[in-house]
Amino acid sequence: MIFLKNIKKPKYVFASILLVCFFLTQPVVAQEISWFSNMPPAGEKKIVTNGMHRLSSIKGKRGQSSIIQWLRKGTNPEEAAYVQISDPKTYEFLLFSPSKKQIEGKLITKGGKSFFTYASKEEGYYNAYLIQKEVLGDTLNVTVSKSELLNHSCRNGHKLIRGIVGPHLYPEIIPAEIKREREFTEDLHYFATSSDNVEYQFLVNGKPVEGANLTLVTQKNWNKTLKTNKEGKSTFQFIQDYFSSWQELNNREIYYYLLYGEVTLPEQGNYNGLPYSYIHYTTSLSDGYRPAKTMYMSMFWAFAVFILAVLITVAGIFMYRLKRQKIYKEIKLDETSIINFDTRRND
Repeated sequence: MIFLKNIKKPKYVFASILLVCFFLTQPVVAQEISWFSNMPPAGEKKIVTNGMHRLSSIKGKRGQSSIIQWLRKGTNPEEAAYVQISDPKTYEFLLFSPSKKQIEGKLITKGGKSFFTYASKEEGYYNAYLIQKEVLGDTLNVTVSKSELLNHSCRNGHKLIRGIVGPHLYPEIIPAEIKREREFTEDLHYFATSSDNVEYQFLVNGKPVEGANLTLVTQKNWNKTLKTNKEGKSTFQFIQDYFSSWQELNNREIYYYLLYGEVTLPEQGNYNGLPYSYIHYTTSLSDGYRPAKTMYMSMFWAFAVFILAVLITVAGIFMYRLKRQKIYKEIKLDETSIINFDTRRND
């Protein structure tokens, strides 16, 4: 180490050695975040056949359709790159139905992009996982890209909602994941909106992890990072990071977000013949949210106030004119009584 020769004082030499040793003993972790996206790449048209969350799909025969989700890397939902997986030995793809049965899904690579697709018939949330593992230095990097996909059609009814709203976990198979806590009154029409407080939990092998970093990134690249508490939970409030004129406001417009979590834990082991002393878990979850109800309800209330003001004005004008109107009254005089009255006065 050449730079140590130029340091004269022993205490600086000792401090430099400690600093170098500190960096050498830190776990080497991967920096790229991989996740599943509902936003199609440029040149691809988003085909939506049904479903509350307007999931991208591929039309099939006789009205059948298959859901499609793209694999991306990066932390900016609008600019993250669409990537491909070339070596099937480097990943494991798992897909579970709302009834917690493992079903068949296809992970396809085409045109330099990887995506998975599956046919959805069962009502409820489907869970898809892409698990990747790699040893870098003395650290095993475990990356889990998770997607929760809601399939629901109102024509199928709303029976047994609590059983299919979830969430469903698979700790015996999935090494790490982010779980969105459900609302008590949540149904198959649930959709997060701006200003909502949504709670998420970071899990490793099904157990909550304290001190993990959870980062929320909205479609407009607003981001916030929080530490998980003792229960492995953090609560994020979705902000309004988009503004539209009233005539352009669409309360059913969907804005997407990315949530990812990271934590490094000490654990010794061996993966594919390579030893490691740490495991760095990275997991992601992407979904959508809609404009706050107050944004489009304000238009309703403005219209209601306008109509009320018009009615009050019209009623006021009508009452004013009614009071000023002279009502015709017919008066009949008895001429005999008048003559008798005049006669008595003359007498």
